[in-house]
Amino acid sequence: MRLPQVHDTFRQGLISYFIDIARKQAVAAYVGEGGNRWSAAHVDDVARAYALALERGRAGERYHAVAEEGISARRIAEVVGAGLGVPVRSIAAEDTATMFGWFGLFAGMDLPASSALTRQRLGWQPIGPTLLQDLQDMDYREGH
Repeated sequence: MRLPQVHDTFRQGLISYFIDIARKQAVAAYVGEGGNRWSAAHVDDVARAYALALERGRAGERYHAVAEEGISARRIAEVVGAGLGVPVRSIAAEDTATMFGWFGLFAGMDLPASSALTRQRLGWQPIGPTLLQDLQDMDYREGH
């Protein structure tokens, strides 16, 4: 099973680390124009995809538990910045290590993915909230 940014209002895959960095740096940054994308799926939808793969899947097949094919890094940064109450800004690619540390390896990557075959083969239909909805609804206070 290929997993995207699995999310709810408490955790969001690698984006959880991005939120921690934005909190510490007091800025929600994205690389360049922020057009790179990350795929996502709500944790409940991912759980249903696993269950369907066990029930209907074929041995050796690969499935993608992807509800949203690609949300732009800029849009993610804008929602996180609003939630944290910090500015949002673009940074140059050469500044990713300074801004993000180890997360800089991922910050500018374009990682869209499709679940078209998974939906067709397993009858999977994600219904959970979107990544941006969960990011808007989460509690940004530290420790929550």
